[in-house]
Amino acid sequence: MCGASIMEVASKAGILSLNPSDLVFEASQLGIAYYDYVLSASALPKDAGYQLFCARLDEHTNVEWFESVRVDSEIITKNGIPLNELSMITLGLLVWRYKITQSKVLCLVNQLDPESTLALEALKKAATKLKILHHVLTLGSRRSSSVGSTTSSLSTSSIRSNTSQEGMKLRVMMCQTRYELPDLPAHAIRETRYLLAPSTNPLLCLCFPLT
Repeated sequence: MCGASIMEVASKAGILSLNPSDLVFEASQLGIAYYDYVLSASALPKDAGYQLFCARLDEHTNVEWFESVRVDSEIITKNGIPLNELSMITLGLLVWRYKITQSKVLCLVNQLDPESTLALEALKKAATKLKILHHVLTLGSRRSSSVGSTTSSLSTSSIRSNTSQEGMKLRVMMCQTRYELPDLPAHAIRETRYLLAPSTNPLLCLCFPLT
């Protein structure tokens, strides 16, 4: 990922598939609250693992900094962690836990697996422990929803999509810092294993609680 442009990285991370309105966490009479971070995972070619992404948004929803880390498939299978996007999002929360604690996080996935209950529960537990307010947004369902549209609505959708993408590109261009973590933090792997595969070590929850 080191040789890729910031736009290529943002595209892989799913940032360019968002609409600016997706960055709104909550709107009320008191005003609009935006997400502080966007977290996502992208599968590597040839089942080599995943690339995790974390983007920090400023008060104007521009990308302030962008970080990523590679998760090799060997590490995932060795620790008994399910090989899916939601599990990787949970891992991502724990990788960047010291930066994103007590914040609002938008989690991006392409799709939710039919048997995603365990992964969703693990994500919820990690977010609650870190006092993170989060939502999961599926990008795949959004793309597939336009397949059955008429020609005219497809054209309108295409125009809106291009406009939204340009808006997101402008936000990405404001990125000041980009960094790839050299290694996965050991605590993140350990705590993800505790949440998603506690049966691999019955004493894990006692020896390594999520603190």
